Amino acid sequence: MKKINVKSTKRKSRSASNKEHHKKKVGQAPGVLIFSGEQKVDEVKGQVYSYNAEDIDYKEGHSVNDFMEGFDESKMNWINIDGLHNIKLLEEVGQRFNLHTLLLEDVMNLNHRPKFEDYGDHIFFTIRMFNGVQDGELDYEQVSFVLGKNFVISFQEKPQDIFTIIRERLTTNLGRVRKKGPDYLFYRFIDTIVDYYYFAIEHFSEELETLEENVMVNADNDSLAKLQSLKKDLIYLRRSMLPVRESLSSLIRSESVLIKKDTRPYLQDVYDHTIHLVESLESCRDLLSSIKDLHINTLSNKMNEVMKVLTIISTIFIPLTFIAGIYGMNFKYMPELDDQYAYPIVWTIMILITLLMGIFFKRKKWL
Repeated sequence: MKKINVKSTKRKSRSASNKEHHKKKVGQAPGVLIFSGEQKVDEVKGQVYSYNAEDIDYKEGHSVNDFMEGFDESKMNWINIDGLHNIKLLEEVGQRFNLHTLLLEDVMNLNHRPKFEDYGDHIFFTIRMFNGVQDGELDYEQVSFVLGKNFVISFQEKPQDIFTIIRERLTTNLGRVRKKGPDYLFYRFIDTIVDYYYFAIEHFSEELETLEENVMVNADNDSLAKLQSLKKDLIYLRRSMLPVRESLSSLIRSESVLIKKDTRPYLQDVYDHTIHLVESLESCRDLLSSIKDLHINTLSNKMNEVMKVLTIISTIFIPLTFIAGIYGMNFKYMPELDDQYAYPIVWTIMILITLLMGIFFKRKKWL
């Protein structure tokens, strides 16, 4: 049986970060950039992949001037920003690509609800990215994308991400990424993130199976704490996943010229994946509810077993107590008291009563 460990540090930090963000935003004008999350990198770093079907160039740096030297207007470009705490750098990126301040504000809100917005000359899409499982906990981060005419900008909290295969395909010219437009690269990012949600669902399924086994063996307080922890994590995942489905639906229905006709079927496929994920998530929630009922029933059965044992013991001792009570009365004239065999006879009667009641309970299968 696996040991259950209950950890809530990340969930607490999400709640604290969200509360801190709203606290700092109170009274501020719309579009004011405020970073209130957890700084996950020492210094913000940018990378630019400038590519076409024939070649690809790469440039990185810690200032906009450094990494934007790799930007080529005649090619397609992927600009990746790792770290969101440098407000000045994000403002410079926004000025360079004419991004609305409200868009940048959404980028810096690390607890923002996934959404899609069409700004005309560019598209904004933000989503929660699942990076895997670390120390038994799901590792999430907020990721935002901006799709333009010849570029895609990605804003991430930290450099570790799940886009390794996309980078490999860009550098080695495998697949369609370099042959397609930026909208296809934009689709690949969203598709990769949505696919990794399957690992999150699988993680929850394994945790629930282990929890179910533990509850059946021993429904203790640790199991109950783990049950509540998983419930909160599932609620958080559901809040992250359902808006993705809505955002993709809006993106597919949009008439933006930035999304080409041959890319829309791919986005529709991602939308279908989100439907399947939501259904799988609902199955996990149903299983969680069943485990909760199992936990309650197991505790009730344990209580019933204890009460049954106590009731049987009490029932056996009722006649014995009655006999002992009679012969414990201080009456002078009790005929049995003068009999030399009275004491062993009473003991024999009491033992026989106990044996007969035990046999009766055994036949009734109460023991």
